[in-house]
Parts: sequence; C-alpha cells; structure tokens
Amino acid sequence: MLKFILFFLTISIPVFSQTEIKVVLQDFDSKEPISNATITILRTNQGLLSNEEGVFIFNNEKPSLIEIIHSSYKKKAIKSITLKDSINVIFLEQNVRDLDEIILTNESPQNILKSLIKNSTKKLTIPANLKVYSREFFKKNDSYIFYNDGLLNFQLYDANKGIKSEILVEQNRCIGFVDSESHEILGYNLNNIMENYYKFNYLNILFEPIAKKRYEFLVKAHATNSNYRRIVVKPYYDQNGPYSTFEIVYDATKKLIISVSSFLPNDRVSQDKKFLDFKNRSIFKSTFLNNYRIEGTDYYLANSMEEIGFTITVKKKEEKIEVKNYLNTTAFRTKVFNYNPVDVFKEKSLIFIKNSILTNFWDLESGIALTEKEKDIINNIQK
Repeated sequence: MLKFILFFLTISIPVFSQTEIKVVLQDFDSKEPISNATITILRTNQGLLSNEEGVFIFNNEKPSLIEIIHSSYKKKAIKSITLKDSINVIFLEQNVRDLDEIILTNESPQNILKSLIKNSTKKLTIPANLKVYSREFFKKNDSYIFYNDGLLNFQLYDANKGIKSEILVEQNRCIGFVDSESHEILGYNLNNIMENYYKFNYLNILFEPIAKKRYEFLVKAHATNSNYRRIVVKPYYDQNGPYSTFEIVYDATKKLIISVSSFLPNDRVSQDKKFLDFKNRSIFKSTFLNNYRIEGTDYYLANSMEEIGFTITVKKKEEKIEVKNYLNTTAFRTKVFNYNPVDVFKEKSLIFIKNSILTNFWDLESGIALTEKEKDIINNIQK
C-alpha cells in the first residue's frame, strides 16, 4: 500500500501596508507584463524577481534607488519615492540593436566558452552566505499535486575540485500529497544545486567530443551593452533528438558570465522512446535560466528558474511529471555565520521535513510575488 504524506496549511491572504509597494513591469510598446526581471533595492541590496504578471513587491520604509535588469530590455533605475500609487506601472523599452550581429573572433566560440566557465568559476565569491527563497510546483498527470517553498541559508565553501554547500532552513511550508513512489522523481536536489550553478555543470553537454558535430556555436553582439557578448548554441537541423538551444551572456572585459539560459524548442520534443536521459525519462519540456550579479568585487548567483516535464515508467505505469523551481537570492554576505552542525539540512528536498512557519515569509521576504494563478493553484492543492 502506498504511504501518503499530507501537509495542511491555512493560506494567509496578504494585506499590504502603506510601506509595501507593488510594481508592475510592462513592455513599452505591447503593454505585456515582463517576467524574470532582476530587481535590486540598492539601499538594502535586496534581490527580487518579477513574476509572470510582471509584478514585484517591496518594502518602501526608506527611500532607495531601484535597479531593474532584463536581458531583452534596457536597464532602468528609478527612485522609490516616485512610486506613490497602490499599483505602479513601469515601462521598459526593448533592446533595439540587431541581436543577430555576429562577432568574428580568432578563437573558436567553444573555446571562449570554456575559458569563461573557468574564469567565472574562479571569480565567484566563496566563502559566502546566500539567503535564498526556494519555490517548487509539482504536476502529475496534468494535475498540480504538491507545492513547497522556504527561506534557506546556503553556506558556500571551497572544496577539493568543487563547491561545498551546507543549508540551514529558516522557514518552510509544504502543501499537498506526495506518494512514496514519487519521492525520488519529484524535487530538485538542494544539496548539489549550488555546485551545479557555480560550476556551470548544465553546460557540460556542450564539451562532449560529439558537441561540435551536434551544435553550432556563434558569438553575437549584445543589445544594450557594448562590453557584453552572447554565445548562442543551437543544434544543427540534421541532428535528431531533444537537444536544447543555449544562450550565454558574458562580460567580454571582465570575462565573467552574466546569465545562462536554455530551452527545448517544440519541434525538438521527440515522441521516440529511444531518446531517454540518464534517468530513463522521456523529456517533453525543459527550460533553464540563471542570472549572476556582479557587485564591486563580489560575484554571485542572483536567481534561477528551471522547468522540466518528462514521462517515466513507475511500476509498469507511465507517469507524466512536471516540476517548476525558482531560487531567488534575497541577501548576500561574504561571511558565513556560526551554526550547529546538527541543524544542517541533509535531505534532497523540502518535501522531507515538517512545516516550520514563523511569518508569512512568502510575501515580502521571498522577493517573488505569487501570481493570482499561482495562488489559485496553491488553494486548490490545499483543498
């Protein structure tokens, strides 16, 4: 008999105070919302991320300059004291430079990327403490079944040929049902996720011996920053299989990676069962985005988003699984703090621990406002 884990939680509807400011980012021309913009409240250095409605919310107790960055739009800075409405709309202008302008280089783009990864790995600030908000949505056979989020402290250290990551959980909540067979296929492994991001392990596929025959590597111009370049990696048309398209934005002067993204095009989604990954999964959706922040001499992960959809056979039954994960660094410190080793989180996912809720941390402290659709999903899971 399957064992079921049930978590109940009463969802609180946030009531905004006069110091809590709601901002909606919109495209200047289309008026469409802009998601996944990185926002920094410069006075406190708090990191935020705009949601799929283009919304971010912050505490405006003291005036600050707000920095807004998105790879497809011009960078913008705005004074918080100018945001006086209950809902403030900020328009961003699209990049107008020709993004297909190819930069000719003496060195191969693949070797440039290899050098960038080596230098960026070396320059990422370690040791450090990242206060991170984590959020995960789980779907099984097209129905949302589980949700978890939490405030985590990642203590990062140098390790022999790697990154040592120790996690302290401040608060967390879990909502929904997870059957015992799903434990191993749901959730990202929090204990190695920072090493993956800080070692750029998701790009390893681009350095396999067959990569040059499978992918086209190009260096292109960046829309708004003449110091930035983009490495665009696309699978050749004659290469069959679920191969993703990658884009790496980097600072050509500092030789540092600013963002890494990939997506699986719809025409690359294969129904052929021979195309399985190392976990014997048939992938039908895969999206990935990492943004890194350079602040003086500090260089660290700002935020990430991953979404994956796959089918897998469990006890001779095919299951359709979809997972969407966000990490948002809300605060960064160059020093780690003292802690009791017994408090270190050893599990793979927040699925495995009890709820610990002291505040409505998913409101302001998260840096990522829930959309109305996401609130409905959470409420329906709870029911």
